[in-house]
Amino acid sequence: MQGLMPNIFNFTAKISKKSVIIVLGSIFFAFCLACAYYLSLLLVKTDSSTDSVTQNSFEVHMLSLGKSQLESEAQTRASDFQSIGGGGFVWKQEDYYHIISSIYANKNDALLVQSSVKANQGLESEIISVNFKSLTISGSFSQEEKKVLLKALGSFYEYYLNIYDIAISLDTLVYNEISARLSVNEAHNSLNVAIDNFNTLFSSPAGELARLSSALTSALQESQKLCSGTLENSTQTYSSLLKYRYTKVLKIYYDFLYQE
Repeated sequence: MQGLMPNIFNFTAKISKKSVIIVLGSIFFAFCLACAYYLSLLLVKTDSSTDSVTQNSFEVHMLSLGKSQLESEAQTRASDFQSIGGGGFVWKQEDYYHIISSIYANKNDALLVQSSVKANQGLESEIISVNFKSLTISGSFSQEEKKVLLKALGSFYEYYLNIYDIAISLDTLVYNEISARLSVNEAHNSLNVAIDNFNTLFSSPAGELARLSSALTSALQESQKLCSGTLENSTQTYSSLLKYRYTKVLKIYYDFLYQE
């Protein structure tokens, strides 16, 4: 009997060890299943909707060739600058109506042009900086809706940058007017795609989305005018027209942001 005792205890030990392994394995497996389940819930929630969409702020620097406290006086003087290649868009800043020649994303570029205008044309000018605030639109958006909405919100600034590049290329003789017009059509198509996608996903917009839809429509109309070469006056150059239209599109977005 004593000789069998060690074997009995060894056999019991083996069963206990195996049981522990099985129990621990079951617990680990259950833990993994639970983790996978909650992770899947998190992923579904992230992919399905988001509570808001935010468009970042930006600042541009406008070269003003003159200003007046009377809008009519500024408009009259604007046509003179349009005939020599300035945009001639009248932009109200605080108590003055500024005659904007061109707009720059980089202030150093604005300063260089200001010096060039002074040296080559003898024109005094002023740089005014305009801030476009950030905007958050709240709602339950799918990832696709969020992507399209962000693209639509950014399309105003993107259009400005595209037309700005064309204007610079034309003024520096990299482009002639024909190649500039072709590039304008490409910028228009890009804007049109962003707006079409927005209208497809937000076919019945309300609130902020409805106001955005209206602003996008206005921007597209300005782009169409540029494509067709519609002038503000008979003496306006094509270089001036490019700058006028990109300023108008930025003004549409500015009014959308700050409309009460």
